[in-house]
Amino acid sequence: MKKQIIIVTLIAFSFPSFAWNNHAGITYLILKDHWKDQKTPMVKVESLKSFLTKEKNSIQETLSISEEWALARLPHLTKTKDELKFSNLTKESDIVTQFYKALRVNPNHKATLYVQSVPKKNGKLHPLGQLTTLNEKGKLVNETFLSLQEGQMIGADEVLVSATDEPDYDLDLHLFEDSVSEVGKVYGFGYQPFGNPAVEYSSQAPFHMGFFYEPKIIFTLAGFLKRTYPELRIHQFTELSKLAFSKGHPYWGYRFAGWALHYIQDLTQPYHSSVLPRVGASKQIGVQLVSIVGYQTPKDNMIQFVSGRHTLIEEYQYYLIKNLIMTKNWNHPVVTSIMAFGANDHVEWKSLDDLRVNVCKEAYDAGEPTDEQLENLNIPKYETLYEENHPIHTILASLLRNTSKHTRAYLDALPKKN
Repeated sequence: MKKQIIIVTLIAFSFPSFAWNNHAGITYLILKDHWKDQKTPMVKVESLKSFLTKEKNSIQETLSISEEWALARLPHLTKTKDELKFSNLTKESDIVTQFYKALRVNPNHKATLYVQSVPKKNGKLHPLGQLTTLNEKGKLVNETFLSLQEGQMIGADEVLVSATDEPDYDLDLHLFEDSVSEVGKVYGFGYQPFGNPAVEYSSQAPFHMGFFYEPKIIFTLAGFLKRTYPELRIHQFTELSKLAFSKGHPYWGYRFAGWALHYIQDLTQPYHSSVLPRVGASKQIGVQLVSIVGYQTPKDNMIQFVSGRHTLIEEYQYYLIKNLIMTKNWNHPVVTSIMAFGANDHVEWKSLDDLRVNVCKEAYDAGEPTDEQLENLNIPKYETLYEENHPIHTILASLLRNTSKHTRAYLDALPKKN
């Protein structure tokens, strides 16, 4: 009975979210500082089909390295079925779709040639329908995307800025057995552990969240919370990035690295590394018990308060970062927290094995104070941007400094070759 109670409660509190809504804007500010003393690498734009065709003999070996690592790290992960694996005998017309299936991502993802224009500049507009399969486009309608041509030269910073946003465009949608897709039935991820498989953004949640530091009782009664997959994605795209650089495909080296960075940046967000900050297991069980006997108000209030703070910090961050870039307000405290890094501020990215300690533990520990500070602001939802000295900027500055720190560490570890 107690197990059923906590499972129902935790499912109710597992909200779909973007984590950081504006990955591209954050990454733009990071690179503006991090690469300020060096010449930005220029790379030749290349289609995914071209990359896969040229390197088809190495793709499956690279994916197998990631799977071997992930199977040892994630007991809930199943092996990729043989019929899904990438083959060098795949027809050229099917090569992109087969690659997606071997990765176990959305086979309809559109890895077209584009950049997200941050800040806005002139160019040929890239239709949003050629970029994502999402029915609900959300904030993507606010962004400017420009088309690229194969063979065109472009800065590596523009590739990274754009790629860090891309996994949210549909890469991890509907991949579970109870999803509204055919691949969910063959990918082997089982039933979706939390979130709503019928809702687009919610269906990706287990790939963009990682819960590693909850109390033992939570994991004992709700073991499904261990079934998360961001580490798999980070490893897959990191290994593909290494392959691309080593084989002379720097465009895809940076683009795959940007995809990996998306998940790392997600895990720096406290609400993606902690199930319910400041809500103990006993309280979760308690509110569910009283709701079962008909007293629904405590549970409804808890859902409203937690989801409200989660949504507030993400909504506010999105519009703030866009405004600061547009106005070039480089002295704003949130901008300086992202950009003002000295030699002593940097950390080293040693390996993905340290992700849980260096990234997730830091975000988890920030969960309770962040949630309390947001509650004390008494701001029910995003409505406007505040003056620079408003305390919400102190909260964001602290969180985004961690995002900046770990993004820089990952980029410094890239085996960059041009």
